[in-house]
Amino acid sequence: MLAQPVHSAPVAVLDLELTGLSPTGDRICEVAVVRGSDEQVVREFQTLIRPGVPMSQGAQRCHGITDTMLLGAPVFTEIAGDVVTALRGAVIICHNVDVDMGFLHRELEETIVLPPPVTLDTLLIARRLFAFRRNGLSALCEALAIPLEGAHRALADARATFALFYQLMSALDPQRRMTVRDVADLVGAMAPRSPTRLRHQQLLRDALRQRLQVEIEYQSTSDPLHGLTRRKIDVWALRLPWIQGFCHLRDAERVFRVERIRSVRLLSGGYTLPDDLKVRV
Repeated sequence: MLAQPVHSAPVAVLDLELTGLSPTGDRICEVAVVRGSDEQVVREFQTLIRPGVPMSQGAQRCHGITDTMLLGAPVFTEIAGDVVTALRGAVIICHNVDVDMGFLHRELEETIVLPPPVTLDTLLIARRLFAFRRNGLSALCEALAIPLEGAHRALADARATFALFYQLMSALDPQRRMTVRDVADLVGAMAPRSPTRLRHQQLLRDALRQRLQVEIEYQSTSDPLHGLTRRKIDVWALRLPWIQGFCHLRDAERVFRVERIRSVRLLSGGYTLPDDLKVRV
C-alpha cells in the first residue's frame, strides 16, 4: 500500500460523529466511509449508530443528532463488519486521524480486529505542507471552493474530505510521482519537533552567526495551492517561529515563519547587517 502512487491508490475516507469528545465515556453515533481512487468515488457507506450513552449538548449543537434520532439505529457491533469491509485494502483518510481512528479502534476491540491501517491525515497535510489561514474542514472547503452541505454530518464531511484530499495531492504532486509513503514521510518530516525541523532551525542559527546567506523553499501564503517558492535570504534576526531578513526575490525586508519552510541550504555568499536594523521579531 505504501509503495502505490498516491493519486491512484485505493482510499477510504472515514468520518465519525460522536456523542462527545471524552475518549473513555463517549461513543460513535454516526459513521460514513467514502471509497474510491484517482478522484473517483466508487462506493459510499453511512449509518447512524445507537451509542448506548446520552448525547452531550455540545455534540448535539455541532452535528444536530439527537438521542431520539438514534432510537432505531443499529448498535456498532451490528455494522462493524460493514465498516471494516469498507476500509479494508485502502489507505484510510481522515481529517484529524487520531480522533477518528482512536474511537474506531475502541469500538472494534469488542468485535473485529482491523489490520494495522495505512493512514493519511488531511488536517496534518494542510497544516504542515501548506499555508492556509485556518485548517478546519469547513475553512479549507471554503478556501478551495469545495461543496460542503450539511457540515458536521458524517457523509457530508467524508465527501468533502475526499475532494479535499485530491485537491491537496494535485497541488503537492502535480507530476503524479509521489507514493503514499512519500506523502506520509513528508508529513512526518515537517512535524514541529522532527529532526528535519530541528535541522532547519540550526542551519538558520548558523547562517545568522556566520553571516551566510541561505536558500529556502517557502510555502506560499497568498495562494496556498501555488506551491513552493525558492528564495535567497540574508538572515537579520531569528526568534522562533519567526525570521526577519532581506529577501532577494522581493528585493526587500521580509518576515518568514519557520514552519512554512520546506528546506534550508547554506550558501557561500556573505552579508552584513544594516546599521539601522530594527528587530521586529
